[in-house]
Amino acid sequence: MKIWIDVLTPKQALFFNVISHWLKERGHDVFSTTRSGYGGFEIGSIIGYKLVVVGKHGLTPYEKLVESSKRIALLADIVKGERFDLSISFSSPECARVSYGMGVPHIMFSDSPHAVHASKLAVPLSKLLFTPWIIPKKYWTCYGIARENIVKYKCIDAAIWLKSWKFRDVRDELNLEKKITITIRMHEEYASYLLGGSKINVFEVLKNVVKEFQDKANIIVLARYPNQFYYIKQELDGKIILPEHAVEGPSLLKCSDAFIGFGGTMTHEAVLLGVPSVSLFPGKPTLIEDFLIKKGFVIRPKNPNHVIKVIRHFLNNRENRIMYEKKIKSFWKFMEDPKEKIVSKIESFGEKV
Repeated sequence: MKIWIDVLTPKQALFFNVISHWLKERGHDVFSTTRSGYGGFEIGSIIGYKLVVVGKHGLTPYEKLVESSKRIALLADIVKGERFDLSISFSSPECARVSYGMGVPHIMFSDSPHAVHASKLAVPLSKLLFTPWIIPKKYWTCYGIARENIVKYKCIDAAIWLKSWKFRDVRDELNLEKKITITIRMHEEYASYLLGGSKINVFEVLKNVVKEFQDKANIIVLARYPNQFYYIKQELDGKIILPEHAVEGPSLLKCSDAFIGFGGTMTHEAVLLGVPSVSLFPGKPTLIEDFLIKKGFVIRPKNPNHVIKVIRHFLNNRENRIMYEKKIKSFWKFMEDPKEKIVSKIESFGEKV
């Protein structure tokens, strides 16, 4: 089969890099696209995943609408010249819309029913939806897909690429000193599901961490957007490590002793790598995050000061860290390798269309 995959985010680049390899191993032809302005292409370059850039990411609601419309037109021109048997995306509105308009069956992956805007646009136009077992089907059928078209796998998405990841030692690359390392991933500001939502004072948390651990730890801060980067650089230059370019997340987390994030992809990666994790996600936890919190893998602090107490708890108590790592190893054994389930289902679906 000739398959088109549309990649929108760094997480999706990591995820679909593996899925595309699985499909290519079975003899299928895979063509992958992405957009500029959100990091998918940059991560693809780091991991060797060839992505063709089509259009760009919009920040405000108006820009999202306009850039999405432009991207639909550009993708339609590409698809018109190809004969794809099916398309795959992680709830890409543009991929779903173009596929529907051009008569190409669309298969969707997602662990994020909380991404309401993208789900409303992509789920109804999808013939098949793959999702982790944690997410009840009712969270998807409300968007317009039949229960029988939802396929579950007993695995958290991050495990799909971490299982075969070739870790590098990035300590020299980042000039890390021989002391503990705390990695902080800054918050998402422009995702549709967060626009207009509650905000927490992330910078207050960051400054508290620097004040407490500056002399004891390497503090690595990963900014998402230029405005975050320049603000942090202005406020904390010389006190933290602030990479200017995309960093290979899994290898960085592998050498980290604690992680502070927002319940998303890097939080999931940190958990699976046995790194104690704090989530500052605003509002109600996502279904995946809620599962990890209940398992004791992720801690949600009550306030900025509580963050410091949580980090101290793990850094100063080796026994807690050992128990944490044992629980993670047990969780890895519990999860399945979804490769055969995913590929065979895609192939059987392709035979019917």
